[in-house]
Amino acid sequence: MIPGFLALAAAATVLSAYSGASSSQGREPVQPVNFPHPKHVLPTAQGGLGMNCVYCHFSANKAPDPGMPAVGTCMGCHLLVTGKADSSKREIAKLASYYNKKLPVPWVRIHKVPDYVQFPHMRHVNAGVTCQSCHGQVQNMARVYQASSLNMGWCVNCHVNGYNAAEGHRLAGAPDSVIKAAAAVPARKARYDCAICHY
Repeated sequence: MIPGFLALAAAATVLSAYSGASSSQGREPVQPVNFPHPKHVLPTAQGGLGMNCVYCHFSANKAPDPGMPAVGTCMGCHLLVTGKADSSKREIAKLASYYNKKLPVPWVRIHKVPDYVQFPHMRHVNAGVTCQSCHGQVQNMARVYQASSLNMGWCVNCHVNGYNAAEGHRLAGAPDSVIKAAAAVPARKARYDCAICHY
């Protein structure tokens, strides 16, 4: 009886991890400062500033963790740019308050894999995987939410079938010429043995 129960429990655990039954997909926490990604990230032709993700998430191409910007990075602009709308002024005032108190902004982490999984951002970014491929179209999100399940099956699918660069560029809002050129490149597959993520 006990060996059968243990086998059933193990199978249920694996199925849950693989299927996303425990996923936080769709989670959209309120942040201490409402950071308007569209205003900062969208191209200037679409009303944004055209900032690259790596400007704020400075270590995404150099380290396992993408990093969150120091409040001094934000204030590099916002000491002078104080906002036009009252809602913008309020959020920038919150940033200034953290800055003046020499405190980091206590951002609520949204995208997190379990502790027994390693996700080295630099490997994915340097392989050409767009941020939007995993994080969704953050450049269009009024409030960032977890767009993908980030479960094992979701990750393995990309490793086994290969990364679709054209889709990644489409999600990132790249021009049609870039998407078309990427479509001509074969899907790039990655290792999918256990040790690639579980070490």
